[in-house]
Amino acid sequence: MSGSVTPERDQQLLDIGKQCSEFSCMVVDFLPFKCQHCTHAFCGDHFLPTAHHCDKYDAAKLDRVAPSCPLCNMPVAIPPGQDPNIRMEQHINTQCPVMTGKPIKAKSTPICARPKCKKALFAPIQCASCKQQYCPQHRFPQDHACAHVQSLAKSSASSSPWANVANQTGAASAAAKAAVKRATASAANASSLASRAQTQNRPATHAAANPPAASSRSNPFSATER
Repeated sequence: MSGSVTPERDQQLLDIGKQCSEFSCMVVDFLPFKCQHCTHAFCGDHFLPTAHHCDKYDAAKLDRVAPSCPLCNMPVAIPPGQDPNIRMEQHINTQCPVMTGKPIKAKSTPICARPKCKKALFAPIQCASCKQQYCPQHRFPQDHACAHVQSLAKSSASSSPWANVANQTGAASAAAKAAVKRATASAANASSLASRAQTQNRPATHAAANPPAASSRSNPFSATER
């Protein structure tokens, strides 16, 4: 019973892992590495192209190292198939700033187009409306006050018929308010003038209604008293 279970268990373990493709190894690795050149599975000791002598790996094309110039310390790219000495000599004679006297061009890093931000953009995001580059914080049109979106909103608002109706209604209401103010002011002036006229005419009317009484003193020259 135990002899029949052990081969099945071993077969299940073999199905989980993979054998190293190196002929001198053939170890079953449960977490194998896959070579990106030949696409074979290898163990942790033979997954490098140089370790398993990969036939699809070309060191002349893939393992390229840019040597630094001994004068300006700038890396010099060597094209495939070209002698590094010839390429370095060409750089020293025509491109090296120490030998030619040319200034070193500084790489300009783009910055956020929103005013008062000026963040360096290592992964710039372009606005689909104004075509400017912004940082992630100001990537939306409402965050950087997109001029293109604002101009479209103004043009649509001016061309809308409801905007004209609103403007006409506002003008009519303003005119009505001015007319009411003028009527109120004229009514107040008329009432003030009427009150002034009444105060001026009141003493004369009182004098006419109440004539002066006759004097009670006797007249010495009266005929009746003689």
